[in-house]
Amino acid sequence: METSEVKQILEALLFVSERPVSLKELKDIVKEDYPETDNLENILNELKAEYDNLNKPYEIKFVADGWTFATKANFSPWIKRLLKEKTVLKLSPSALETLAMVAYKQPITRAEIDEIRGVESSGVIDTLLERKLIKIVGRKEALGRPLLYGTTQEFLKHFGLAHLSELPLIEGVSEEARQTENAPEPELPFEGNTDADV
Repeated sequence: METSEVKQILEALLFVSERPVSLKELKDIVKEDYPETDNLENILNELKAEYDNLNKPYEIKFVADGWTFATKANFSPWIKRLLKEKTVLKLSPSALETLAMVAYKQPITRAEIDEIRGVESSGVIDTLLERKLIKIVGRKEALGRPLLYGTTQEFLKHFGLAHLSELPLIEGVSEEARQTENAPEPELPFEGNTDADV
């Protein structure tokens, strides 16, 4: 199978998928017909570059540990108007505050979140779980074995992040200071969010 044909197959797969598709999934799909799967990432990057050069309102993007078609961020205002009921995801300041804590300090327990915020957080955590922005990732090896929370693929997708390592560093706050209860609370990056009002 020629590289150009594989490129078209990958393009078709990304076009029909409703979620980002991981490189491993793509390799599994084409390996029977195209055994040189080690070259797949290069082909995807070529495909991405081709779309970048087309000057279209959409692109091929690596986000949430997978490849996907996405509209470019600068078209967000018009897309929101078209899909306003479907795409609006409003979170209260307390939900955003809690989400930031989970994102930067994960895995984290509800008690640890309560201690940092100074208020009870179970309702906020339930909302974030319901919206699939956080998930239960295990239990802490401590008295009562409390649940541990972490962010989800949906969180990465919502904020346009490929990996958690893309979360911005918190300027002026050392790693040690962030671990103390008096540390300033982090803010999430909201630029580039194309599918919701946050």
